[in-house]
Amino acid sequence: MIAVQVVNGLMEGMMLFLVASGLTLIFGVTRIVNFAHGSFFMLGAFFAYSAMPHLMPDTVVGFALSVLVAALAVAALGALFELLVLRRTYGADDLLQLIITVALVLVIRDLVREVWGANNVTVPMPSALSGAVKFAGSFFPSFQLALFGAGIVVVVAMVAIIRFTRAGILLRAATDDRGMVALLGIPQARIFTGVFAAGSFLAGLAGGLTAPFGNVNYTMDTTVIVMAFIVVVIGGMGNLYGALAASLAVGVIKGLGVLWFPRLSMVLVFLIMAAVLVARSLGRQAVSK
Repeated sequence: MIAVQVVNGLMEGMMLFLVASGLTLIFGVTRIVNFAHGSFFMLGAFFAYSAMPHLMPDTVVGFALSVLVAALAVAALGALFELLVLRRTYGADDLLQLIITVALVLVIRDLVREVWGANNVTVPMPSALSGAVKFAGSFFPSFQLALFGAGIVVVVAMVAIIRFTRAGILLRAATDDRGMVALLGIPQARIFTGVFAAGSFLAGLAGGLTAPFGNVNYTMDTTVIVMAFIVVVIGGMGNLYGALAASLAVGVIKGLGVLWFPRLSMVLVFLIMAAVLVARSLGRQAVSK
């Protein structure tokens, strides 16, 4: 049971990282705390639900294609939102940006409820991944293992893009010093739009991948955005590798917490976040002295 819960925790942590990585990328470059990021996760799940019947249903390939289509659609919506709304608020008060992203949460939630209804919908799991894999005398769910493997592939691709491509170099430069990027003649607006689209793509990808794991409804954005912010706070705002470590740790803690402390599993995560914040505050005070 412990091994199975660790696998479940790693899977949840990897999917949580896909959401948190998009959130931290957007904040690192644009300095905007996007509260609508959980809504993009929810849209990814609903888009995958709508696309799957038309793309070889009940097959792994069809599931992968539906998730990819959903992620691309969410990326397009994220880029459109940045172009039409957020671009007008750069340099404005942080409170205005916060209000706009919160308003988008409410708009998307109402639209989802009108299009797909208020009841839960279920995304079918591919039959090839519905079983279990036996290893060392224990049975591990095939779907969770496949999701964890897919998450590793995405993480490796993300690191390769950030480290070895021109887009990744520009992203790191914009994160470290936006003024320098502007002086080099690189249009910041294009970078902001690309980063927002990439972050939305990751959120939609996570939503589509995890859609068969539970019920999909119009309130699922709230839970995931809370957990994503916890991960970002623990890992450090704008720190991609910190978000990865924090996501995996939070997922495993939740998985084992459900096994040993079912009533305190969520409390443990918040206690860890509080301990990290206190430790950082004490560290800054010690450095300043």
